Amino acid sequence: MNNIEAQLVKIIDFWKKNSKIGNLIERELIQEIDTGGKEIIDLVGARRSGKSSILKLIIRKIKSDNFLYINFEDPFFISHNDPQIIEEIIEVYQKIYEKKAKYLFFDEIQEIEHWEKAVRKLRDAETYKIYVTGSSSKLLSREISSLITGRHLSYGVFPLSFKEFLNFKKFPAVSIKDIILKKDEIYKKFQSYLEIGGFPEPVLTNNRELLKNYFYDILERDIVRRYDVRDKDVLEKLAVFILSNSGKIISVESLRKMFNLSARPIAAYLNYLKQSFLVFELMQFSYSLKKQEKALKKYYSADLGLSNAVSFKFSEDKGRMLENVVFLELKRRGEKVYYYKTKSNSEVDFAVKVKNKFQELIQVAWFLDDEENKTREIKSLYEAMEEIKINKALILTNDHKETIKNEGKTIEILPVYEWLLDNKL
Repeated sequence: MNNIEAQLVKIIDFWKKNSKIGNLIERELIQEIDTGGKEIIDLVGARRSGKSSILKLIIRKIKSDNFLYINFEDPFFISHNDPQIIEEIIEVYQKIYEKKAKYLFFDEIQEIEHWEKAVRKLRDAETYKIYVTGSSSKLLSREISSLITGRHLSYGVFPLSFKEFLNFKKFPAVSIKDIILKKDEIYKKFQSYLEIGGFPEPVLTNNRELLKNYFYDILERDIVRRYDVRDKDVLEKLAVFILSNSGKIISVESLRKMFNLSARPIAAYLNYLKQSFLVFELMQFSYSLKKQEKALKKYYSADLGLSNAVSFKFSEDKGRMLENVVFLELKRRGEKVYYYKTKSNSEVDFAVKVKNKFQELIQVAWFLDDEENKTREIKSLYEAMEEIKINKALILTNDHKETIKNEGKTIEILPVYEWLLDNKL
């Protein structure tokens, strides 16, 4: 056995043991993942959002010891990152266990150059069930998808939903009865959720300093190193600005002036932030795809705790915090969502489409105590409902509940935390 084989034996043994360590808390995504088909399963999301734990939960679910689990952020792969190393790992596994692995779990696969060629070869052999994770949306880029088209199922991994947050806090509340009887306790937990967000480790430990570490780790490892960014200072300031102004319409032109750069590097930095799942982009809906592409975008933070950790101002705007929570939940539920502007230029926060038809309009406001504010929000919704021909809409608030009916149209006003604990829109 040569030196590399000897090192691979140690690595295989280490990560196999590591995959069984820890008291793992269930994640909702586990129920959605198809563990029975032949397709490659890819899990993509921000660093530290729980992808590795989800792989371990799948390992626990399949109840088989015939698996190979490797995290490619292991230091060994810094100097051994060509696709051939994947085949060598499998060969060594077969040699030491005297059988082929039935399940392959490859964590942070993007650390291996041209990994997709090796994984496609393994998939075509139809011998293995393959799971991969990655911290970059490039994992699902057009080029890679074309290589494994029809052979993979993709799942987005987000920080904890509010329901998962409660579970991590040992306070499961999933029934209507719970929402009614434990309303005050749930409300307090929700305020905590708004502050610390949903990254699993900070939720469990209440260590908010970890969130700053995550922010800088994502910038350094998923952007600076990957894209060879030289102006780290501008990148960091741009990231902090976007996270601090989550939910606002932001133009490349305004950022260009602010940072005294040309449009090209600003657009590139924005793209890097999106590809690392640090921020998400929301487009304005238009029936014209050309107008839709040209319209200004909104940007949302991947996690409220992360925004609060790097910005002193974000937590002051409670309405935008609620809006960010609603946006992330819509993304988590897999909804196709836009923001909408009426013909009179009134704005609706979210327009949800299902099978190319508008399903729901959602407006978000912290308070509706002010009659003028309430009238404005309702007017915008009625106008939009008339334009897109739907009869129901939502206003999500901090703690207000009401039903408004007028001329065959219904607007439900609900507390955000109650909507988050529902399984449907």
